[in-house]
Amino acid sequence: MVSKDVELGRATAVVAELVVGELTAADRVLHKAGLGHLPDYAINGGVVLSGIPQDVLNLYEVRQSATLAALWRLWARGKNVAAMHPDMAAELTTYRLGTLPGELFRNLGRIPNIMVVFAEPPAMEVSVGGTGPGRLLAILFCGRTDPDKLLCLTSDQRMDEVALTVICEPLAEDGTPLPPPPGGTTPVLEYCHLSIPARAGDRFTAEDLALRLARKAGRTEPTAAEQALATRALQVAVYLCSSKADIVQPVPRGKAAKPGKQRRWNKPDTFLRLGWRLGPRLKAARVRVQEMRRSAAQSTGGGGAAGGWRQYTHLRSGHLKTVWYGPGKTLSDSRLIEPYWVSEDLLDEDGHAPEGIIRPLR
Repeated sequence: MVSKDVELGRATAVVAELVVGELTAADRVLHKAGLGHLPDYAINGGVVLSGIPQDVLNLYEVRQSATLAALWRLWARGKNVAAMHPDMAAELTTYRLGTLPGELFRNLGRIPNIMVVFAEPPAMEVSVGGTGPGRLLAILFCGRTDPDKLLCLTSDQRMDEVALTVICEPLAEDGTPLPPPPGGTTPVLEYCHLSIPARAGDRFTAEDLALRLARKAGRTEPTAAEQALATRALQVAVYLCSSKADIVQPVPRGKAAKPGKQRRWNKPDTFLRLGWRLGPRLKAARVRVQEMRRSAAQSTGGGGAAGGWRQYTHLRSGHLKTVWYGPGKTLSDSRLIEPYWVSEDLLDEDGHAPEGIIRPLR
């Protein structure tokens, strides 16, 4: 019987293949229109898109296709894919973010232009003529220089910003996949582009990124969907910046495919597992705490600490923290502070917290 990890691995490969297929399709569209040189200009500079003939593609289509094709060409230099475990993805959404330093995100150069693919794509509101249901498939990281806004690797010393491309699949109102467009075989994906400052001295929050999205759309305040999207993308980015992030490369297993039986998809050179050890452990700890809270509530009749009783030990929630180190504390790293017990010494041998203590009335 196939294990849960194998099922998640296969599901991740399907999602990654869909995303990479859409990026390569943008490159093919440009080649077919005689514009195959444009993605290189988005990387190296030298052309103004407004001067491109628009007899085949309009300016928006040219710009979108050139950006996606350039992102694909840079990603293809390393083909780094990280499969995010669903438990880890769920836990990261509960972790708080404060004000972040821009130089922290230079740590993304450890694995250049990584693509984080969600093994079980979570629900995510997307903007389809407004907002609508969808699911988050992947987040693609890339570097960008300033002021020319050229794309580069996240390991490039010239990088001034991190360009995030959040890739979502729009769904129907009932949550089912939308049919492919006429003549197509795969669903149309939606791309949201975010910029994270990566210069020394830059300081920003998730709310700042959401506000940028709103201003690009001509609004003064972000929507709830934009706020959720910016926060989710930033939580993943901050965790990737940690030198202690749970990232491992799986050991190859099984026999090699027979000649002529290989998958048509060109498998990434580096297929990593992100949060496959830590995610399930954090989820188990959270479930355990929830059960203990329900037990404590039942013992007090659901009314809290009645009659002088109160819950004494408790679990503090986790958060993502920026840590400074090195000479003059000029280098930065991120740490995932896991949930931890307050007054842990009061736990019994089975690891259970007491239901409460009796305090004398004064």
